[in-house]
Amino acid sequence: MPSAPQQARDMALSAVLAWSLPVDPDELALVTGELVANAVTHAGTMLGVRIRTRDGAAVRVEVTDRDDRPPTLFAPGGSDESHWGLVVVAAIASRWGYERLTTGKVVWAEVDFAAEPLTVA
Repeated sequence: MPSAPQQARDMALSAVLAWSLPVDPDELALVTGELVANAVTHAGTMLGVRIRTRDGAAVRVEVTDRDDRPPTLFAPGGSDESHWGLVVVAAIASRWGYERLTTGKVVWAEVDFAAEPLTVA
C-alpha cells in the first residue's frame, strides 16, 4: 500500500489531469506530497487532504491535522537530509500558510495557473 505522501501525490496528479489544470503536475504533486509528509512527521495525527481551484487562477492544496502547533519553516544545515519539506513548498508554491482550526490546523499552498498553456513532452 502506498504511503500517505505518495497517495496525496497521486491524488494531485489525478486532479491536474481530470480537471485539465494549467499547472505543472509534477510541481503540484511535489507540493502536495511535502505538505502531507510534514503533517505525518510532525503532527502525527489523522489528516485530511483537499485539492481545489481558487478563483479560477490557482490550485490550492489543503492538509488538515489535529495538531495546533504552527508549521515551522527552517533550512536544515550540513548533511541533514530531513526537514526540507516546507522549504521545498515555499520555493515552488506561489503562496503558502496555515490557519488554526478549532481542533488543529490547515496548512495550505497555492500554485498559480500558468499564463501560457503547458505542453507535456
